Amino acid sequence: MALPLLNLPPWFSPPDWGKTIVFRIVLSVLIFLFLWQYILNKNKNSEIAEKISFLFSKKNKVFWLLAALFIIYLLATIFSLDPNFSLWGSPYRSGGFVNFAFYVIFGILAFLLLRKQDWRKILNFAILIGVLVSSVAIFQWQGLFQDILISAESRPPSTLGNPIMLALYLLLLSFLTLSFTVKEVKPVKKIFYFLALLIFLFTILLTYSRAAYLGLAVGFLYFVFFYPFKRRAISLVIKSALLIVFLLGAYGVYYINTHPQLPEFIQQNKTLKGIINRLSIERALQDPRISGWKVSWQALKDRPILGYGPENFAIGFDRYYDPSLTGIEKMPGSFESWWDKAHNFVFDISLSAGIPALLVFLSLFGVLLFRLQKVKETGIQATFIGYLVANFFSFDTFSIYLILFLLIGYSMHLIKQTETPEKVAEVRLPPFRSSFWKIALFVILIWFIWVFNVKPFQINSQINIAGFLAKEGMCDAAVETMENILPQKSILDNYSRLKYAEIVNQCIEEKSLEEAKPLAERTVGLLEEATKIRPHYTRTWMMLGQYNNVLMENWGEDREEQATASLEKAHQLSPKRQEVLTEWIKTDILTGQYQKALEKSKECINLNEKLANCWWLAGLSHAYLNDLEEADYYLEIATEKGHPVKSKTSWLELTKAYIEIKNYPGLVKAYSELIKLEPDNSQHYASLAFVYKELGQLEEAKKEALKIIELFPEYKAQTEEFLETL
Repeated sequence: MALPLLNLPPWFSPPDWGKTIVFRIVLSVLIFLFLWQYILNKNKNSEIAEKISFLFSKKNKVFWLLAALFIIYLLATIFSLDPNFSLWGSPYRSGGFVNFAFYVIFGILAFLLLRKQDWRKILNFAILIGVLVSSVAIFQWQGLFQDILISAESRPPSTLGNPIMLALYLLLLSFLTLSFTVKEVKPVKKIFYFLALLIFLFTILLTYSRAAYLGLAVGFLYFVFFYPFKRRAISLVIKSALLIVFLLGAYGVYYINTHPQLPEFIQQNKTLKGIINRLSIERALQDPRISGWKVSWQALKDRPILGYGPENFAIGFDRYYDPSLTGIEKMPGSFESWWDKAHNFVFDISLSAGIPALLVFLSLFGVLLFRLQKVKETGIQATFIGYLVANFFSFDTFSIYLILFLLIGYSMHLIKQTETPEKVAEVRLPPFRSSFWKIALFVILIWFIWVFNVKPFQINSQINIAGFLAKEGMCDAAVETMENILPQKSILDNYSRLKYAEIVNQCIEEKSLEEAKPLAERTVGLLEEATKIRPHYTRTWMMLGQYNNVLMENWGEDREEQATASLEKAHQLSPKRQEVLTEWIKTDILTGQYQKALEKSKECINLNEKLANCWWLAGLSHAYLNDLEEADYYLEIATEKGHPVKSKTSWLELTKAYIEIKNYPGLVKAYSELIKLEPDNSQHYASLAFVYKELGQLEEAKKEALKIIELFPEYKAQTEEFLETL
């Protein structure tokens, strides 16, 4: 239960990765010990035997729904478009069927092994850890302990790595804490629960998570209106007070949305301003998630029975990605355009394991809510309701699953209290006596811990170190670190190759052309391996095309066939990806197929005319076709839409086009602008002098040549030779 607090880069990063590794190791040991003691040795523990009997009884629908969910996810993994990725996922999200299976087993083991007197201790400890996690968030918000903690003036992530996930984790603890606050009779404990609840609510406010706000609101309404208060007068007062608070809150939201000019004290307070800005209805209606759900719905129609497989949301989403939808292209070419979750449990579950999995999931919570009503556990009911409401706009991560399945185990414990021993049939344990099974189990345990946990954990920590070295400019050390781990086969083979490409992308510009070429060639080879490991992932194919383009552009290698094939595959996987099209246009330009480049540029513009890069490439295509009037038209629109037309990269791209068509007036302007950007680059002066010579403007050519002698005396001899030709 302390794992949500664990976050220690580079070893335990990304945050969920380290947590899941420790969780799998600890739980696999517990499973081994349970099987050894209670199955192989037939330990005569009457309480465990009674719980096992209850677990398998026909009336225990919670267990059978859990089992059904487990089986459907297993089938979805077996028939997945990418079974290996469905099994293990990647460190980034730390999902996959294996982790999901461990969550289910965790909930069942908690029910079987925890005694009645243990549950309150465990839940108290979970609340205490929640307080510590919240404290870290508050410290980040206030900028305290900056040597240890990352500061975050707004939306602190605490140790969970994401403010939304932090909010949902604390939401799961809030109603449990509220219930304990109401029920507790000892003053000291009551104060502890009350203070913990206040800390949770305050921290959730700091996250700016609208999903969590809504989940809290609905959960609190349910708790107050359905909690069995002993005195009717107190119940009426509390319900009336809550109703007034919610009416005031509703009016506050209305006021905020009808009065754009906020009071000065709010404008000066970053936190209040941030919270209030998140309450904008107009902003909520433009939320990219709505567009993501539209794409998800189209993807679901293709595979409604078992989905695309756990962790394979991106496959279906990319296939039906539509850049014209509002907000979906928020930052084209960046991470925000590449979705791996729907931010909605309905689509996340149905696209991962199909509509049957979603129906079983909803049935599970329906049965839990119904059975908990009999034991009057309004706090747990409110938790599940708040979770479902919030998760309609979010998704699950390790810390959320940990608390969720613990509470499912606790719910089975509470439900069992309503059953009498007579209603439960005895279940005989399997007659395993052979020492062979004990040895086999132990060998499997050690193999699983080493191969699928310790080894990947070590590899990932080295990947993180390499990433840090690259950011600090120590590229040689970063590449060497990556080279050392690449030969080690593991469940991270695809992930490590993509990370290598990212690190090389950071480093390649700092290298000379001679030094950079082997890196680019090595990256192409690794990306080709990555496409074989995970063949349905659009980004890998696109990156492969991008690096083949780099080899063509910088070293003149004949990579047309490889670049075209990889980008064509990426286009098949995601037909409306403008990022793929823009890279493919570059391939056509590099190979002299300017008409094809122009056609693709216009296709790119038609998909979503907001993307400035499409207009820029259309302008370049027209320039290569020597249609300068049309080129200027498209380049002007690209400027209006925010393309960095005056950057070094853009001017260099234009010079290549102008050189191709011998547009010397255009080259004069381009090289003049490049000199402004890089006054210490002698080549720009030399190129400009040559262009003036070709135009017959010999005086201007002489001026530029004399500047070279003045600024770069080491080139005096070559420059004087040029002057003699004028």
